[in-house]
Amino acid sequence: MSVDGGNMTYREGAEKYYDLFGAKADAPFYISLAHRYGDKALELGVGTARLAIQLARDGVETWGIDNALHMLKAAEANLARESHEVRNRLHLKLADVRDFNLGERFGLVYFPSFSFDHLIDRKDQVAALRAIRGHLSPDSVYAFDLAYVPEIKADSGWFVQRRPLEEHRMVIRTGFHRTDPEKRIMSMDLWYELYEEGRMTERYHEGGEVYIHTPDGIKHLLKETGYKIISWYGGHEEQEFTENSEMMVIVARQA
Repeated sequence: MSVDGGNMTYREGAEKYYDLFGAKADAPFYISLAHRYGDKALELGVGTARLAIQLARDGVETWGIDNALHMLKAAEANLARESHEVRNRLHLKLADVRDFNLGERFGLVYFPSFSFDHLIDRKDQVAALRAIRGHLSPDSVYAFDLAYVPEIKADSGWFVQRRPLEEHRMVIRTGFHRTDPEKRIMSMDLWYELYEEGRMTERYHEGGEVYIHTPDGIKHLLKETGYKIISWYGGHEEQEFTENSEMMVIVARQA
């Protein structure tokens, strides 16, 4: 997902390497919810369709929106490799999570991969939650996950990740983050570099900011926008949320 307004922006080119670094164990959780609530789901910030394709493979009629055209092109390229049945179940649309109207209602709307964190302005958070409500029936649910940081400190740091491709080719992702505890904002810069026989042949940069939510803050935000929380987990395996959890996984419905 690419969000304007100074937040996280995913630039064209790097999307071809996202799935190398994006392995997550979240698919069973969202697939189970989709089946429980009518087999019709909407993914917000669908990106490369890593997750949406898995729902469609499992028989869920799935829609996915993103406001970055190049991300949707990457999703369409991935979808083109699937069976005819899967292609027919997945519908990709260009739209902004803060202001969209698909003219459809869904049993499940989900916002995975900590993507709600990318909405750092409260007005954008409220706008997105209200747009989501417009796509839920009274018995539908909205599910999403957020990073959990129990104690925010002013810090910064680097990381380096490597993923081999075919022989003599490798992708290296380098990242730098800086945290502002007063604003509860972490800024990030990411560089994706392709090396062929030790020589860098491609390089892409992207960056932006994410907001670090507190449990009380997200509870208040959901209540303000007309939601009732029905489940709160510490991970996609539905484990109990504790101070040692690394994420908040929340399921809510209209109040």
